[in-house]
Amino acid sequence: MSSRIPPELSEALSAGAGFSLLVKGEPGTGKTMLAFEILDEFGSDNAVYLSTRVSLPALREQFPWLKERTGFSVIDATKLYISSKAFPRPRSFSDLLHAKVEEAGTPATLVIDSWEAILTGGKDEKREVLEAAITDLVRYYATEYKMNLILISETTDTTPLDYIVDGIIELNRISVDYRRAREVLLKKLRGVRINQPKYGFTLDGGRFHSFGPFERRKIEKPRKVDIVPNTATHISTGCVEIDKILGGGLSKGSTAMVEYGDDLSLLGYQSIIAHMIVNCIQQGTHCVKVPSSGWDERRLRRGILPFVKEEDYLKYITIFEIRREERETRENVRALPGVVLSEEFPIFRDYISSLEPPVMVIIGTDWLEYQYRLKALGNLEEALEIFAYWIMELREAGNVAVFAMPSGGVLGEGLGHMVTNRFELNVLDRSVVLYCNRPDTKLHCLENVITEDALKLQLTPFV
Repeated sequence: MSSRIPPELSEALSAGAGFSLLVKGEPGTGKTMLAFEILDEFGSDNAVYLSTRVSLPALREQFPWLKERTGFSVIDATKLYISSKAFPRPRSFSDLLHAKVEEAGTPATLVIDSWEAILTGGKDEKREVLEAAITDLVRYYATEYKMNLILISETTDTTPLDYIVDGIIELNRISVDYRRAREVLLKKLRGVRINQPKYGFTLDGGRFHSFGPFERRKIEKPRKVDIVPNTATHISTGCVEIDKILGGGLSKGSTAMVEYGDDLSLLGYQSIIAHMIVNCIQQGTHCVKVPSSGWDERRLRRGILPFVKEEDYLKYITIFEIRREERETRENVRALPGVVLSEEFPIFRDYISSLEPPVMVIIGTDWLEYQYRLKALGNLEEALEIFAYWIMELREAGNVAVFAMPSGGVLGEGLGHMVTNRFELNVLDRSVVLYCNRPDTKLHCLENVITEDALKLQLTPFV
C-alpha cells in the first residue's frame, strides 16, 4: 500500500536515524489524524501516543480503526497530575514522561499531542523546566535511541523548539473557488531534499491522505479497467465517484461541459475522457469524438487499445478529424475540411443519428474554435445557434454529449448556459482537483491509480 503522507516526510521518518518533528496548525486542521497515520506507518511494534488533550475513550470513538491496530499504545495523559496513594504529591510531567518512555522500552515512535497542553497541566512546573524536558527528549531519545519523536503544536508561532527539532510541518485550511481544501506545508526537513514544499490533503473517512502529483498514464502493457455498468436511464462515466456526483452517471439526453486549464488539469480531462470511452466500448455503446487540438485518431488509439480489444475499438468509436490536408484513410476516421461549420456539422449530426442510441458524443471545442475561426464576427453566434438546436435533437434521441472546454474558450459562456452539467478542473500543488458547478459539489482530488494489472480513476473529496 502506498504511503498516505508526503514522500519527503516519509523519507525523513523512515531513515532509521531518529527524527524529531514539530507538527503545527490551528485546531481542527488534522494534526491528530496525521499523528496516527505516522504511528500506523512508522510505529513498528513499539510506539506510544501520549494525549494531553483528549481522553482515551474519546480517541477511540473518533478513530474506530484504532481498535483493530496493534503495535502501539495510547496513553491518556489528561489525568497525569492527579495524586494517588503511590505518590504523596502529584508527580511532575517531566518525571512521568521519562517514566512512560522507560516503561515502553524506548518506543520506535513517540507522539506528544500537544506539548503546549503540558504547560497548562503542569501547574507546579515552570515553563522553562517543561521546555527543558522536551528539549532533552529531542536531543537524547531521538538522537541516542534512533526514535521518531512527533510533537504536536496548537500554534503556528515560532517557538524555541523550532530551532531544535529536525523537521517542521504546518497544516492549513485553504479554499478553491469558495470550496474548502486542506494543505500541508513542509517548512523544514533536515537531511531531506524537499522537492515539493506543499501538498493538498484530505481527512476523508477519518484518515489523513495527502495527494501527490497527478500521475500520467504510462501504459506499457495491457491493463484491466473494470466496467462501471450503464443503466436504463444513465451512461456511466467509467468512474464510480463521478457517477455518484451526477446521480448515477450522465443521464440519457443530457450534456456536460468539462472546463480545464492548459496545465495538469488537461491531463485530468484526458483521463476522464479515456475512461468514458473505454467504459462505453466495453459495453457496446457507440462513441463519436472530435478530438481536442493536438490529438488525432492515432494518438487516441495508443491511449485506448491497452484496455479494449482492437475489433471493439474499431466497431464502437468513430473519430471526426477536422483537417484540410489529405491523409491516409483509417477505418474508423471520418474527415471534415474545416471550412464552414454550418455546412459540415450536418454531416457529423447525421452520422450520429444513424447509430443506435444511446451514443456518447465527445467534442473538443478548441479544435472547432481554431478551424472554423469562431472568433470572427458572426461565426460564434452561428455556432451557438447550431449547438442549441442540436442539443434539443440529442435530448430527444437519448444520446449524451460532453464538451471539452479550455479555460477562456470562446464557446464557454454560451455553451455554459445550455449544458446540463458543468465540471471544473484545476491544479492544487501539482494534483488535479475537480468540482461541479451544476450540480454544486465540494472539491475533490482526481487520481489515476495505476497498479501492475489495472488502471482506475479515483475521486476523493476534500474533508
